[in-house]
Amino acid sequence: MVEHISERRRTDRRRIERRGLEPKKTEEAMRLLEIERRRADRRNFERRELERKKMEDALIESQEKRRIILEDIEEAYYEADLNSRFTFVNNAMCNNLGYTREELIGQRYWHLVDETTIEMLQEAVGRSYKTNEPIKMLDLEAIKKDGTKLIYETSISVIRDFEGTVIGFRGISRDVTKRREMEDALKRNQEELIKKNKEIDESRGNVQLTLKKLEEAYEELKTSQSKILRQEKMASIGQLAAGVAHEINNPIAFIMSNLRTLDKYLQRLTDFIQAQSEVIKSLNDADSIKKLKKKRKELKLNYVISDIKGLITESLEGSERVQKIVRELNCFSRMDEEEYRDADINECVESALNIVWNELKYKSTLKKDYGNLSLLKCYPRQIEQIFVNLLINAIQAIEEQGEIKIKTWEEDGLIWIAISDTGRGIPQESLSKIFEPFFTTKDVGKGTGLGLSIIYEIIQRHKGDITVKSEVGKGTTFTIKIPIV
Repeated sequence: MVEHISERRRTDRRRIERRGLEPKKTEEAMRLLEIERRRADRRNFERRELERKKMEDALIESQEKRRIILEDIEEAYYEADLNSRFTFVNNAMCNNLGYTREELIGQRYWHLVDETTIEMLQEAVGRSYKTNEPIKMLDLEAIKKDGTKLIYETSISVIRDFEGTVIGFRGISRDVTKRREMEDALKRNQEELIKKNKEIDESRGNVQLTLKKLEEAYEELKTSQSKILRQEKMASIGQLAAGVAHEINNPIAFIMSNLRTLDKYLQRLTDFIQAQSEVIKSLNDADSIKKLKKKRKELKLNYVISDIKGLITESLEGSERVQKIVRELNCFSRMDEEEYRDADINECVESALNIVWNELKYKSTLKKDYGNLSLLKCYPRQIEQIFVNLLINAIQAIEEQGEIKIKTWEEDGLIWIAISDTGRGIPQESLSKIFEPFFTTKDVGKGTGLGLSIIYEIIQRHKGDITVKSEVGKGTTFTIKIPIV
């Protein structure tokens, strides 16, 4: 700078000397010229300083406006110096992490991330420094104040001062935790769907096996029918044949199988498909939603789900009827012999209640009045069957809500059991027929007509007796007496 001024003075002197002025005038001209130059330099300096001040003020104002905007954006925004200390964080950053601004400003970000994330951030800053472009980073984990984790999509870029020197870095982050969780849930659900599809395929494969079991059960049912027909206590051969034909030929059209598991799988699958559709809709991915709807329509998925549900329901109803007939025919023909031993009748009643409790608790209140009973020599499982059949009849007789009473007592060497209900009752003209095989007052498909005949056979086997009193619209009471042996 000094050399430049000296050179400028020498150049000025040579110009003045060429004019041929006297030395004294030459020095005066040099002095005036220097004064003018200094004034010009001063004006230039002041102008440059004024322009620089305006630029600084404009930049500060611009930065202030930018910070105000950054305060209100939904994404988390932060700035840090070269020592990794926060110099600015916006409201979204504080809200996401659960810290106040005062707790973050001046602190290193290291306590918010793990070592792997620190290395990734440092690498991103270095790449941004070299390329002068923002570096996008996916799925960075940050630790909130309460210890839980967030997943961020982050864009990192360096911060430079007026001279272009790097003085720090900035980041803008979007919280994608919920979206990642939904994507993970969708992936799990897709895997579950594949698993359920395999299970359904396996269940379909079992249908052939269940058909074979149905044929075997039908043969067993015909054998039981033959034994029942040979019993002396049959009241009517015609009613027996008609009842068996009616109750067997209809269920034979259904598939006998334990389809309840398949029904549960179908419900889970239906719930999953619905949940999957809702998740995909919530992702606002129009293209995926359109493809899903198209595929759903091509596969006629809504109709298939509805039709499968109907098929399963029909199969369950048919199989339950066949199984019930087989079970009751087996009991009636005494195919399953058991030990003849001492038993507590009150315990037999409780055991029967446990069997029917799921049906009983929704339709009636139960009142029990147990007496002190002697042990009875009997076939306990058959005695339990008596109570199960009577309780089921009582439950089915109650249309909405009612009451069932059970009373036991001992008197004159007999054990007495009375089971009453407040159901619809039995018409008088039917009371004389209720113990006949295959006679029923229930709707077609809701009864086999064997329940009471089985009860009668078991009681006769134990040398006991059963009576019934009923009034239409008020209820029915069955009273059993069995001699103590």
